[in-house]
Amino acid sequence: MPDDSTVEGLVDAALAQLREQMLHELSDGTATHGTLDQIEDAVARLGDEFRRRLQEQIVRERMRKPRENALPCPCGGQARYHLTRERVLITRHGELRLARPYYHCPACHQGFTPLDATLGLDGETITTQLRCWLSGLGARLPFPEATQVLGELTGVQVSVSTTTRTAVAVGTAVDQAQKEAARQWIAGRQPAVERKPHRLYISADGKLVPLREAWKRDGSLGALTCRWGECKSAVIYEAGTGAEGDEGVAHRRYLATLDDCHQFGPRLAVAAYQSGVAFAREVVFLADGAAWLWQIAAAQFPQAIQILDFFHASEHLYSIAHAHLGEGTPAAKAWVQARQAELLRDEVRTVLGAIAAWKPKSRAGKQLRHREFRYFRHNAQRLRYGSFRKQGYQISSGVMEATCKHVVGQRLDQVGMHWRPAAATAIAALRAALLSSNPPDLRSYCRTATTLPPS
Repeated sequence: MPDDSTVEGLVDAALAQLREQMLHELSDGTATHGTLDQIEDAVARLGDEFRRRLQEQIVRERMRKPRENALPCPCGGQARYHLTRERVLITRHGELRLARPYYHCPACHQGFTPLDATLGLDGETITTQLRCWLSGLGARLPFPEATQVLGELTGVQVSVSTTTRTAVAVGTAVDQAQKEAARQWIAGRQPAVERKPHRLYISADGKLVPLREAWKRDGSLGALTCRWGECKSAVIYEAGTGAEGDEGVAHRRYLATLDDCHQFGPRLAVAAYQSGVAFAREVVFLADGAAWLWQIAAAQFPQAIQILDFFHASEHLYSIAHAHLGEGTPAAKAWVQARQAELLRDEVRTVLGAIAAWKPKSRAGKQLRHREFRYFRHNAQRLRYGSFRKQGYQISSGVMEATCKHVVGQRLDQVGMHWRPAAATAIAALRAALLSSNPPDLRSYCRTATTLPPS
């Protein structure tokens, strides 16, 4: 690093170079008669230019170091200076050109540029900070919009393909880190605990997203073929306190992936452990009636109180009422309301009796009654809404429904979108992490990410 006197000289040199531009910018009366907007714009331009020039001065100073004719190679041989190579980087302050001595080792036939290692550079053409910005924007916005927003806010211009590759690469690094944490969990190694809540809710569900097979716009890989794939999502949260019990969300951790149920379970367990499930006095697993959800609850959270979403149970009641009394009829609505009131009093047996009292004549009606009777009998312990409400528990999975829309739907299921499975998995993992209450620092993921060309 340059010493103090050198740093002072670099700053003085950058200011001297900027002096003429500063005088020109402010000589038009902006400083004395301009509006605040004009002053703001002028100062911003000068500040941007000063930062760009200072960065350039510091890097040039590093490049002035006397070049060695030979350097030790990691293989043990002696690498010799071969030529000077130019490299162009895009930084938060604009384009930066580097002229770096390149050394080649005749023993191992490998080459290297010491300056790259000194500056901590990898193979990317954009700096770590820009990768963080692009990843964050790419997780929140369609890639063309993310690219445009970066340019508008920072003045840095990159291509849409750069934004796409960067966001997908960083998201893949986040996804791989979560998979590794799940493998460590299975091996018996626990992650760090970030919180110690009194009561913790865990909820999960699936959201269909549009996927596609390998395809290119020029048609060289055949016609575009799309399909739907399920993005499994979860929210682990602490609720706020309301007049009648738990209300809303006070702290949340999101999880989203296109992995199957067997892989999703351990990942959810890791996220819950990080959220303090082992320290919570009460754990509530709140979900709809999908069998895979309750299998995960039983395997990963056997201590949890299981609650079936009240509105999901109501949908099953409506299925019976419409078949029994006619869809949309006052009688069907009254029948459902009576059963809902019974569920809110823990009277599951009464509900079962009302279902059994229906004597359909058609085969389809009999099958429906049998299926719904089994549904309510099987979930009886999850339907004790009167007891749950007395404890202040939430009985609706509205938080989970909002998670599916906010985390997955608003980014992955918009008009005209279709995703490679790997890209969808990456963006889902990245977006879920960034929208959580304590989003991760992406810098480490940016450094470990490997960008791949879009296909």
